[in-house]
Amino acid sequence: MTNLAITAADVRIVAIWEMMPDGPVNETVAAGVPVREDATTGKYTPGNGSDTTENQIRGIAVNSAVAGETITPMKKGVLDIGDALSSYSYGVPIYLSDTDGTLANTAGSQSVIVGRVIAAWGNTTADKLLLVDL
Repeated sequence: MTNLAITAADVRIVAIWEMMPDGPVNETVAAGVPVREDATTGKYTPGNGSDTTENQIRGIAVNSAVAGETITPMKKGVLDIGDALSSYSYGVPIYLSDTDGTLANTAGSQSVIVGRVIAAWGNTTADKLLLVDL
């Protein structure tokens, strides 16, 4: 399993089909991090593919926040996550990693596909973007 290295400053919304409601985070969350709702507080927190509690992902954070601040998770849409997808082929699935708040090129302990690599034509060669589909 190779975890994707996403730089929060590189995360950009390209297209939106469905967003989750804005909500506070219970710990620092960077843009590009998969988030779930904490079962006790209801606040967003990073999720992962390690078990059936952690893998209840509601979306990918489109902005960064520290504890108590608000994020907006994307449930369905297209995200530019910088160069994190540059070594992957178009159409391949992107999964939840077992590492908290991280995406990967193969499934974690619980297989959760977060999205797929797609092409976008803003240049003479295609950019690789993440089609989020949760």
